[in-house]
Amino acid sequence: MDVACLYIRDFLVALARRDAPSLEGRPVVIGGSPDEHAAVIACSPEAAATGVTVGMTLRRALALCHDAVFLPHQESQSTAEANRVVTLLNRYSPLVEAIAPGHVHFEARGLAQMSGMSEVAFFGDLYQAMRAETGLPISLGVAETVFAAHAVAISDARFAAPGPSSPIPSARWSTARTRTKENAEAEEPGPVLVPTGQDKAYLARLPIEVLPVSPLMHQRLRQFGLERLGQVAKLSFSAMQAQFGLDGARAWNLANGKDNSLIVPGRDELRIDEEMELPAPTALSEPIVVATRVLLQRGLQHPDIRGQSLRRLDWRLGLESGEQISRKFVFREPTNDVPRMLFVARSRIERLQLASAAVSVGVTLSGICSEYGHQANLWPVGPRRQKELVEAVEQLNERAGGPQVFRIVEVQPWSRIPERQLGLAAFGP
Repeated sequence: MDVACLYIRDFLVALARRDAPSLEGRPVVIGGSPDEHAAVIACSPEAAATGVTVGMTLRRALALCHDAVFLPHQESQSTAEANRVVTLLNRYSPLVEAIAPGHVHFEARGLAQMSGMSEVAFFGDLYQAMRAETGLPISLGVAETVFAAHAVAISDARFAAPGPSSPIPSARWSTARTRTKENAEAEEPGPVLVPTGQDKAYLARLPIEVLPVSPLMHQRLRQFGLERLGQVAKLSFSAMQAQFGLDGARAWNLANGKDNSLIVPGRDELRIDEEMELPAPTALSEPIVVATRVLLQRGLQHPDIRGQSLRRLDWRLGLESGEQISRKFVFREPTNDVPRMLFVARSRIERLQLASAAVSVGVTLSGICSEYGHQANLWPVGPRRQKELVEAVEQLNERAGGPQVFRIVEVQPWSRIPERQLGLAAFGP
């Protein structure tokens, strides 16, 4: 087994339920208050069952699910938790690739042998450690290929796992038997290990929704009566390619256990964090703007960023009640100009309606790169420069004894002969 996939279903909802266990079993919508003109960022399966989808307006979500709990999107917290999951896995594997928050692939080849443990014991311990460290309902799949491990974890996450306080068993070997919701709930949760050489047999029973293709293709496959990967694998390669093109060819290869994907670890992005406590709690925008300016100036003087430009600013405000407000600003062009950055952020800061006084301000600078070059005008625009240009042309004409600079003027724009439409006239005031 070469590859493992750790997957946390509905990552943002899982975070909210971990911090507030009373939300368990209730419909949850994340994105803000229904009064805001914003969209749904994530929703629980209970809310999705009523028709709520990601990208839908929050008002529409409220109309579909009246008893839903609406929560703000704490982006800084979710990003920190997603990075924490990656950091924890880096203790076990040298190659870790973050696909999305709560969805990570990592190299598993030889890890059990290096630790002197069996694969069942090693991945069982890893599963227990990750559950204990994060407090989240994780799913862990291990297989020979990236797609097989991904499909194992995704399909295993479809069935409810016990809470963090429940006893956690060791790993279990997966077989190619059909797994229903009833017998899955009878099994104790744990990592799913696909034995070497059985990727295709395991994939055959999985639903086609695990294929990394568009939802429209999933729908078309079901219209053709194809519900499992085993049915797709039995078709001819040419038939899938003729019907779905490149996506069909890839789906056929994946269904047959053919996957050459590799783990591509992400680069560590340089992020500059600055934070300060306000001299006194305040609900006024001006002290908050001043503090933001100071933090931007301090961050731009960092040795790793000096002389370079930024693409993104993450701004956060800590309130006296313990709540944290965060905003993200992405600049159209990279910049290191504090007034320009503050101009972009000021309007949104001034529009904030704080539930309690602010006590701290923080910024995170990221997306560090070189500044774009800008094309400047040949001559600055203005009457003084225009007068200098006219005097220079007159001196040139005097030296040459006749007009030397001309401009294009319309003569007979209605003419069908191009040569008669435009003409040259001596340049002058």
